[in-house]
Amino acid sequence: MENIDKTIEFLSYIKSPLSESSIAVLLSANNIKYERSQLYSDFVQSLFHLIFDTYMGDDFTSEPNKFLHFNWCWNKNIDNFKEEGIVFENTKEAYDYFLEFIYEVYYSVPEKDSKPQISKTICNLWENLFSYDTTKTRSDIDNFLDVYKILDNSLKKS
Repeated sequence: MENIDKTIEFLSYIKSPLSESSIAVLLSANNIKYERSQLYSDFVQSLFHLIFDTYMGDDFTSEPNKFLHFNWCWNKNIDNFKEEGIVFENTKEAYDYFLEFIYEVYYSVPEKDSKPQISKTICNLWENLFSYDTTKTRSDIDNFLDVYKILDNSLKKS
């Protein structure tokens, strides 16, 4: 019976939408700033667009070069924001988080050239994560808070 209760609790965590007031309380309690969340969304979307737009394909990109490609895109994205006066420090936590994510859902997918929807799906996923206009579950909010904090620790504040 205990396992059934845990299963129901987990399914609720990942499937049950939170009320707007519950979301507002969670965001406020975690000191989430709307402007920063929009900045972090822009940072993530810019990173992914660099990755997708400059990836030469599996036929031309060896396994070690996938890591070099990500590293180039990561540094280019940081430089692009720096040119705009927004400084993200190259923290290991942020770098590793996004490398692991993009490797798992993009670089490791075979024949991605024949699946153009992959890049669009990834961008939509992240757009929804940062959106204030979509329904959220507790799982969505927890993921958002994790990413927000990782990027907040990378942002050099003046």
